[in-house]
Amino acid sequence: MPTDLSLELGKLLDQYDEKRRAVEERRRQVKTDEESFQQGFSDLRTRVVRPVFEATGVILKQRGHDFSISEDEYSSEPGGKTTEAAISIRVMPTGMEKSPQGDAEFPTLTFVTRHYNKAVCIRSSNAVPQSDGRTSPRGDYQLAQIDRDLVQAELLKLIAGMVNR
Repeated sequence: MPTDLSLELGKLLDQYDEKRRAVEERRRQVKTDEESFQQGFSDLRTRVVRPVFEATGVILKQRGHDFSISEDEYSSEPGGKTTEAAISIRVMPTGMEKSPQGDAEFPTLTFVTRHYNKAVCIRSSNAVPQSDGRTSPRGDYQLAQIDRDLVQAELLKLIAGMVNR
């Protein structure tokens, strides 16, 4: 192989290898960032949101109401289908009966991840059985913006919506 060809080919292959390393590094960084975000949400859910939900549930039970808390983990399936991580509290007010289908929509507050932009969306539904069941988003927050006070404020809005129906 002539020296010029070998030298030029070597330079091109070096450039290719450098680009490939940069792409692989970006891929690793995206994966690390995603894992860090999901772990941060898991910690937030365990240390902040769930305790507030549970404390609210105690008060609701003392007043004759019921509640349930559900959690979902983030998952990704082949083909790109994803399930976002979430935690929800569903309030079952005294005197409200479930529909015959058993899937009545009760007032619900949900904190759900949006992995694509590393944010948490707060959604609420103040629906009671046989109402329209629409869910209204309350906005996107960074993990650091969500604290005990915000969770409590959102729960109070949920209950106020139920009371003021």
